[in-house]
Amino acid sequence: MDYGINDIKSLSFKDAVRARVQMYLGSDDLDGTYQAFKEIINNSTDEAIAGYGNKIEIYVNETENYIAVRDYGRGVPFGIREDGENVLISIYSKSHTGGKFEEGPYKNASGLNGIGAKCVCLSSEKFEVQSNRNGKTACAFFEKGNLVNYKEGTTKDPDGTYVRFKPDKEVFKTGKIGYSYQKICEDIKDISYLYSGIKFVIKNDETNEVQTYCAKNGIIDFIKDTIKKPLHKHIIYNSVVDTNGDKVEIAFQWGAGKEESYVFVNGLRCPEGGSPITGAKSAITRTFNSLSKSSFDGDSIRGGLFYVINCSVAQPSFANQTKSKINNTNLRTLASNAFSDALKQMKLKYSNEFDDIVEMMKKVERAEKAAEKARQQILNANKEVEKNQKKKAFASDKLKDAEFLGENSTLLIVEGNSAMGGMSQARDYTKYGILAIRGKIINCLSNPEEKIFQNEEIKLLMSALNITSGRYDAKKLRYGKVAICTDADSDGYHIGLLIMAAFAYLAPEFIREGRLCWLRSPLYIVNNGKHEDYYFTDEEFNAARNKVKGEITRAKGLGELPAETARASMFSPEHQRMDIMEWDEDAMSLLYGLMGEDVEPRTNFIMKNVDFSTVTE
Repeated sequence: MDYGINDIKSLSFKDAVRARVQMYLGSDDLDGTYQAFKEIINNSTDEAIAGYGNKIEIYVNETENYIAVRDYGRGVPFGIREDGENVLISIYSKSHTGGKFEEGPYKNASGLNGIGAKCVCLSSEKFEVQSNRNGKTACAFFEKGNLVNYKEGTTKDPDGTYVRFKPDKEVFKTGKIGYSYQKICEDIKDISYLYSGIKFVIKNDETNEVQTYCAKNGIIDFIKDTIKKPLHKHIIYNSVVDTNGDKVEIAFQWGAGKEESYVFVNGLRCPEGGSPITGAKSAITRTFNSLSKSSFDGDSIRGGLFYVINCSVAQPSFANQTKSKINNTNLRTLASNAFSDALKQMKLKYSNEFDDIVEMMKKVERAEKAAEKARQQILNANKEVEKNQKKKAFASDKLKDAEFLGENSTLLIVEGNSAMGGMSQARDYTKYGILAIRGKIINCLSNPEEKIFQNEEIKLLMSALNITSGRYDAKKLRYGKVAICTDADSDGYHIGLLIMAAFAYLAPEFIREGRLCWLRSPLYIVNNGKHEDYYFTDEEFNAARNKVKGEITRAKGLGELPAETARASMFSPEHQRMDIMEWDEDAMSLLYGLMGEDVEPRTNFIMKNVDFSTVTE
């Protein structure tokens, strides 16, 4: 295909904006429309920075998707310039026309390129601007970037500028666009903290809902209103000014959350930060470690830190037209000095609060080390499980596998080798495996992770079932069920609860799927010479006591239970009591309460359920 001079196009400023609005407002979607609003509100806040006007009104209509901003500053200049140009029309439609190129009237303005408001006008379906100055007024009306009407007159209304516009769907064509009253309120609330004493009034034109924001203490109020759980009482504030008159004010407080920072330049939020953040972070790390005689890393120090950096700059250098990042190198130095001095003030004036933060960081550091150790123990335990699965048989005298493994097999968990001996003889070895635990298994609901995964019984249980931490796969289980098999006494029940706690911690899915059972052992054995009857609880035995005939034996434990008796009472279809442990939210909450590390639920349960009048010495 030929490519020649006739293929070269020249677009007017208007056509360029409408064809490629993302070059000027960042995007051609919803974000671009909000950037348009920011360009207009910034002009009003620039007036406030310059000291003109103490009230700014915003009007939102969600249905018709228009937004309007009214300030009470000096009003945009209007009239015909000596060269014959209509100033008001040029300000809102002609590129690089404005009053912010010199330091004089807008020394600390957020926009210096002279195109922000113009891009809004040219990208709007409808755009209206009215300026009131000294009893005179001028109005300009645009549609799709074209001037449709202009008029001047007199007015009794206060001075100021009113801008009303509706983004054009032909320009912002990516995704659904529309202004949210709630979001505008949230954005303006953040901005209001930068202008002490300036009242921002946001009105919903459809519902007449009105929201007003006015911060008396600036960014200090920002932090006070934002942090719900501060870790120390006082908000730390500081401000510094360089020889050029550029100013940085900062405020910070540690809270019970994650690190959060806000950077503002001449009233405009820079979400990507820039040079002030760089200076702040280095100063915080360096100064805090010096004052605390510690060596915390920066991320640990700033964990939970909420800090605001508000910059007032004569000539801001933004990274792009959307002004998301500030590049001025002097702001790095100013922010660094501001935070360094503020931390020294905190150490001097509020030493107890500073020391509390240091101690908190030491605890966090210890917790992180413990967590890392735990992660390593989990990794090691999982590797051990995977290694064991490659073996045909485990090298452990505590485990006797069933002949046939899989969904239809059951792993019996018994206490000690003595119980293992009798049960091994009594079981059907083709489908029952046996795991003997030593004493009481570790309480997985009250011990730290690193201790749990160091425990030999836990690692052996994981290997016996092929369960790895964080990865549960029912199809890869070596046993389809687990049966807790303990003595029918309080000690045995405690062991059973510890095993339940282990599964609730390691693999709660195992319980939810109905795979955890309790194989009951007989508490009473009645032999009448011909056959034996078995009773598994005191309640059962007492209910049948008047009918019982024969020799009554109270079982002393699985270790002393004859293999024949165990086979008949626990493995025969006639007598076997295999109770499935069903997952019940109330029951599991009780388990966590009784077995967890929190003492209070346990105490409350005891006080509620134990009759101390029956307790004797």
